[in-house]
Amino acid sequence: MKLKYVVLIILVAGTLDGSAQFDNLLKKGLDKGGKLAKKKTVQSADMARDRLDSTDFNYAISVIDNSGIMNIRDVDEVVVKSAYQASNFLLKDESSKTPAQNCRDILDAAEKFYEIRKYKTAEVYFLSAKLSYEQKNLTNNINYSKSVADLGLLYSTMGRYSTAEAYITDALDTRSQTLGEKSMAYASSVNNRGVLYQETARYNEAESDFNRASELTKQLIGENSQEHAIVLNNQAILFGKIGRLDDAIANLNKAISILDSQNKKNLRNQVGFQSNLALLYQQTGKLTEAETIYLRLEKSLGTSNPYYAGVLNSLALLYIQMKRPEKVEELLKKSAGVYKTRFGEQNPNYAKVTNDLGNFYRRQGRFDEAESSLQSALKIRESVLGKSHPDYVSSQEDIAILYWKKGDPEKAYPYYIDAMGHSLDFINQYFPPMSEAEKTKYWDILFPRFQRFYNYAIEAGAKKPDLIQDMVDYQIATKALLLSSTNKIKKAILNSKDMVLIRDYVTWLDQKETLARLYAYSKAELLEQKVNLDSLERATNATEKSLSQRSKDFSQGYSTEKISFNQISALLGDTEVALEVIHVRNFDKDFTTDSKYAVLALTKGSTQPKLIVLDNGNQLDTRYAKYYKNSILQKSPDEYSYDQFWARLDPLLVGKKNIYFSPDGVYNQINISTLKKKDGDYILNRYDVVIVGNSKDLIAIKKRKAGAPKKDAFLLGFPDYGGTAVAALPGTKAEVEGLSKILKAAGYQVTQFMQREASEKNLKAVKGPTIMHIATHGYFLADADVQSGSAVGVSAENAKNNPLLRSGLLLAGASGTMTGQVTPDLESNDNGVLTAYEAMNLNLEGTELIIMSACETGLGDVRAGEGVYGLQRAFQVAGANALIMSLWKVDDAATQLLMTNFYTNLVKGGSKLKAFKQAQIQLMTKYKEPYYWGAFVMTGQ
Repeated sequence: MKLKYVVLIILVAGTLDGSAQFDNLLKKGLDKGGKLAKKKTVQSADMARDRLDSTDFNYAISVIDNSGIMNIRDVDEVVVKSAYQASNFLLKDESSKTPAQNCRDILDAAEKFYEIRKYKTAEVYFLSAKLSYEQKNLTNNINYSKSVADLGLLYSTMGRYSTAEAYITDALDTRSQTLGEKSMAYASSVNNRGVLYQETARYNEAESDFNRASELTKQLIGENSQEHAIVLNNQAILFGKIGRLDDAIANLNKAISILDSQNKKNLRNQVGFQSNLALLYQQTGKLTEAETIYLRLEKSLGTSNPYYAGVLNSLALLYIQMKRPEKVEELLKKSAGVYKTRFGEQNPNYAKVTNDLGNFYRRQGRFDEAESSLQSALKIRESVLGKSHPDYVSSQEDIAILYWKKGDPEKAYPYYIDAMGHSLDFINQYFPPMSEAEKTKYWDILFPRFQRFYNYAIEAGAKKPDLIQDMVDYQIATKALLLSSTNKIKKAILNSKDMVLIRDYVTWLDQKETLARLYAYSKAELLEQKVNLDSLERATNATEKSLSQRSKDFSQGYSTEKISFNQISALLGDTEVALEVIHVRNFDKDFTTDSKYAVLALTKGSTQPKLIVLDNGNQLDTRYAKYYKNSILQKSPDEYSYDQFWARLDPLLVGKKNIYFSPDGVYNQINISTLKKKDGDYILNRYDVVIVGNSKDLIAIKKRKAGAPKKDAFLLGFPDYGGTAVAALPGTKAEVEGLSKILKAAGYQVTQFMQREASEKNLKAVKGPTIMHIATHGYFLADADVQSGSAVGVSAENAKNNPLLRSGLLLAGASGTMTGQVTPDLESNDNGVLTAYEAMNLNLEGTELIIMSACETGLGDVRAGEGVYGLQRAFQVAGANALIMSLWKVDDAATQLLMTNFYTNLVKGGSKLKAFKQAQIQLMTKYKEPYYWGAFVMTGQ
């Protein structure tokens, strides 16, 4: 599926506004007679043409078809064209034409040849027109910039993007100098450059240009103009490319509504916008709505319509999604035939349909036909787009998949490796200026490629061991990618010593704090108070993007850090092993509903990682995860969990004592230390386990030098919830008081808050203590549990689909918020509930350890490759180096004893990990069941 662009020029009315006016003008000229009449008629027509062209608006609404960039005209432009032709008839003597008129004759001829798709001939005439203006010193004439702009559009249509860019940039500069940057001609060129950037996958630059064009069209002719609608459409296409589908659909619906409000509608624009909307519906699973639009368009458009081939292509892809393959081949062949007839084979649109046909043949098992089509598409894309274009890279992967499924993994390998390398390059190129939300959506587009590669590597790795090494390298390059990128930019800003940048960062945190308060309100309540939440979210997102662009990491370029497994293996000792877990969704002809887990072991001196595959991923995620949790909570013997989650990994651990464990999927929801071998011991007693977000964290862990840490601690517990809606936790009072004594005796400066002082306000005021201990209730609501009303102080409308608004901590005064007795207050940042969204804003740089001595603080939405979206992620983003969190509701007495043991061990010196493990073993002597000693896990360095 590809969102659609067609490049064309719309010429807005000049001084002549009807045939009657033209007739009057011509009659007056003839009545006066002689050369004076002829001269004035020519001048009037020239002025109208120049004024008309000064407001031209070149734009693109579909890459499906680049035909007709100049063959759709407003009625007013036809009138002016007629006036110009009439004046030309009066001046049959070539010598009596003005130099400007002679130049325009050539330009008009070029446009005519373009209209009938004689591109080579059009190219000669456009170049001749440009040269003619230059030779006659008419480069300030408005039509000179038009000839340059038209050349840019012509070369874009022909797929010659590098040449197109030179002309589009030249036109932009010329219009800036001759017409100024507050002209529609300049806005047109900015928009066109944005389209070019989008087509050449320079998404950050494209978005900047579309934003600029949008502002100019609103300022110059209003936000209800067709030109502004066109820019909205173009932005929608870009948003679709980088995964921001909700934004894309919103833009398109707004663009369509603008055209609907016009008395004189542009049919071509309506078709383009509707077709783009249908494509977005496909991407969001609204297949019936998409089919309705396509069938209506197919019926209403003739075969000569420039959108017809694109509609056929899109309809074919829709029928693949709808499992109706009998309709697909004919539609694709018909679409390809139209493109070939119109443009020839050297065209991106023809290449796309040919590639789609090849993929269809591959799914049908018609491998020879698939190979022919896919190789043909690859060659065209290489010629027309270049090897760094995402479409070329997609073709490489498609061919790799074909050879893999054909049974020739060796032949697939070079295509796949090249495609994966380019995918990492895309991350490096596009991530820097994006906000985290935008990074997330763009990663959603790239992530499936890595999943497909892991399937290929698992299947073909036995015959080609190099694939297992590649698998590890790609996983450690991308696992926790979003978290790593966010933290990297934040640290760069705070360490920059750029006071303006840091000030703006604080402003951004304030914006997020405001949003956190507004999320308590429903849409109706916000409307009543005349608060535009969407506008504030966009402003906050724009501030974040600006910070990303100006940070040190942006100037240096974000890097996925190409670290190989060899670098990690070299850091390991003889008794150490790193286990990297990958949750892999199964891929056959397409992705299926089944999954598996790949566990890769890295050891000292190994030439290749070792791979174990757990094929029953779906069972582990559901049946066995539920059994594990029930066994824990019921304190009953667990007869299956070790065998299912761990036994198959035992061969990787022979002779090993220390495990660096990087979990994924369901392994984020179980404590592996609680797994017990039948007639054997718990993993806790057999191994020293360090839980890391990514195996490459070993590099930082091994580099860390033991030193005397700053001795300050922040303790918060035993909140006064202000009512009975939240159960009191009297045990946390003794817990906090006891820990305070231990820390003070060890020389720590302790800040302690309890009862009413255990508030959200005091927690938000904290500044990077070495240790932070929070003893209160935690919560996590699954998305399905959020229906309507309030979700722990957050409007259900806002909490749904956002795990950071569905998890948090309950603090002083929370009871009133839980019951609804305390209404949201825009002036206060303390409603007794600290959501994970708010926790991200805490200042925890320099914090070595956070202990959340609360129930279920380790829970959240598990995202493949990114860990847990909840309090865990929030405190990591805030800057915490390591965390101790709970996976289930905890026993008060056992928790108090565990924490006392942990702090007693910690202040004696040594690592956090050893102190924590020792505390668990000590607790095990009194409480045998894992329910008591295994609720908490430590993650991080």
